[in-house]
Amino acid sequence: MPIEHLGTVTAVKNGIVSVKISRYPACHDCDARHGCGLMSCQDKVIEVPSPHAADFHPGETVRLGMNAGQGWLAVFYAYILPLALMLATLVVALCAGFSEISAGISAIIILIPYYFGLFLTQKRIKKQFSFHISKIT
Repeated sequence: MPIEHLGTVTAVKNGIVSVKISRYPACHDCDARHGCGLMSCQDKVIEVPSPHAADFHPGETVRLGMNAGQGWLAVFYAYILPLALMLATLVVALCAGFSEISAGISAIIILIPYYFGLFLTQKRIKKQFSFHISKIT
């Protein structure tokens, strides 16, 4: 089952369609969202290479999707792998005789090289994710 979002085409250039999608936080459906003041909407622009890019026009509403397996891969890179890395660091630090505070700080600090490594390999990682775009009929 694909993961899909509606978006608006912002630009079409050189076979690449730029699509703006709006992301809403989990509190979007909360009854207290209007009084809370924390609700925000963030727009994200996704660039989708398409052989049919010339068929799309700025301002057009389109459907942007990706394979659900790719969504799970994104969750793995963003949440599961860093959590496992933190837990492994915590256990190793505690077994090595570090205090609980030092072990906890080490577990947090290990995320710096992890996310820096993700940043350095972002072009390779982007190749693992492919979006498809379609007109709304």
